[in-house]
Amino acid sequence: MKHALTAFAEVGERLRASNRVLVASDFDGTLCPITVRPSNVFLAPATLGVLGEVEACDRLSVAVISGRALADVRGRVPLDLIFAGNHGLEIAGRGRNFSHPAASRLRPLIAQAQRRLAGLDRHWPGAWIENKEFSLTLHYREVAESRRHSLHAAARRGLNVFAPHLAFRAGLMSLEIRPRGNWEKGSALAYIQDNFGPFDLSVCLGDDTTDESMFRANRDQINIKIGRPVRTAASYCLSNPGEVVILLSKIAGLCGRESRSVSGASPPAVKLERSFHCRQ
Repeated sequence: MKHALTAFAEVGERLRASNRVLVASDFDGTLCPITVRPSNVFLAPATLGVLGEVEACDRLSVAVISGRALADVRGRVPLDLIFAGNHGLEIAGRGRNFSHPAASRLRPLIAQAQRRLAGLDRHWPGAWIENKEFSLTLHYREVAESRRHSLHAAARRGLNVFAPHLAFRAGLMSLEIRPRGNWEKGSALAYIQDNFGPFDLSVCLGDDTTDESMFRANRDQINIKIGRPVRTAASYCLSNPGEVVILLSKIAGLCGRESRSVSGASPPAVKLERSFHCRQ
């Protein structure tokens, strides 16, 4: 796996050869660090500025594809971008609004599932449920590691009654409960490519296992895994969100020579922090 900054010459060559480019990024763990409570996450001014520089380029479009609810992620990125929430079950931008029909139909079942899981925190301190209308997330980052397996088992037992309609999917220190079906981040990427394109090239960035479907859907293009080295469909890597900002700044700088600028200023400098290397 190549480090995307070290290998930026070849990344840049593909960008220069493409007339229209989609930059699709996860939010938590990619554009900003993960925190124990998602409500405490805010986009850094430097990151926001660089995203604005990228979007301002005539040849570039930016999509944020997140597990957060659509309204939540849009509220945290105050730019006129393309947004996909709930792993793509809801998508909006440029006058388009999409909600997956099955997800819309099963919203009452999601509320029932949340009631079934109520009280987990009494037996597993630190566990909590995030209701995102179209899906639920069981967060357990604060639960003792030795007790996480029993928490998973209890959650699955409690929701067995919904098994024909709801599915489980593991995330980073979380368990996603969502409508059963084949719609995921890769499906959202395909929808965005079809309805907001056409694009000659897509650059996808993500840190979670849920981003792998996006990488697989973007085969033979530019896929960048953020974080520690693991099995992934991505060909490039970056260590952390700080490096993501540097990469986006380089993309904006490369493409900005041929487009308008948001502020006329250079992209903000970002301190590079390397707590580990992503190379395999």
